[in-house]
Amino acid sequence: MNNQENFQYQTKVIETNKIKLKGEDISSVIAEALETELNKMSEKGWRLFSITPSLLTEGAIRKLILCFEKRV
Repeated sequence: MNNQENFQYQTKVIETNKIKLKGEDISSVIAEALETELNKMSEKGWRLFSITPSLLTEGAIRKLILCFEKRV
């Protein structure tokens, strides 16, 4: 009998450069964008697996890669 669980993975890119204003703290705006995407994916049965910053510009994160998983 095989007790191994199988998962499916999906990635999404959140682009923070669309909301970045130089020198301004936009942490709450990024958090809101993440929360919206996380809730949409959760409703479809996906669970957040990891978040990876993928592009840095002038010391600010410009893109985040979200990796989701769900059992199949």
